[in-house]
Amino acid sequence: MKKSVFVLASVIMLLVLVVCGAGIAEEEASAAVGLANPWTEVATAEEAADGAGVGYFLVPEENMETTGGQVNWFCFQYMEHIAEADGGIGSAELTVRKGLKQDGEDVSGDYTEYAFAWMQEVDGWEVSCFGNEEGRTMKAIWISDNFSYSIMVRGQGDIYDTYGLDEKAIGALVAAIQ
Repeated sequence: MKKSVFVLASVIMLLVLVVCGAGIAEEEASAAVGLANPWTEVATAEEAADGAGVGYFLVPEENMETTGGQVNWFCFQYMEHIAEADGGIGSAELTVRKGLKQDGEDVSGDYTEYAFAWMQEVDGWEVSCFGNEEGRTMKAIWISDNFSYSIMVRGQGDIYDTYGLDEKAIGALVAAIQ
């Protein structure tokens, strides 16, 4: 009887170890499998436009001076129907997107509720601006022909959630983007 209890206890312990081991292996396997990255990185805005199928994608020239600082580009990427340029303006992060106008007009991917919202006209386009400080744009969106555009500005030192660009800087950027 003692021998059968010992065998039964050994079998139960073995089963527990197998089940726990399988659970750990399953957790490790699921942790290694994440969401697929929909973006493909490329060398130029033109390649991003080609990959996204948006025709062309013009962004402000490298080192263009604005009241917000100098524009620099770090990388370009695309996904289906959206081309993106990532860089900086002054000490802030800058992301510009161009997408095919589809269900909605906002291709920024930003769903933040900002404290302020207003309209700004640039070269005949009505640009919707959003920010956490009055007159300081953190997100700008507009539509031209069959395309939707967005500008996202983030950060300056320790005030990541409050920095934005003034009307002149947004006007210069919007005018340079196609």
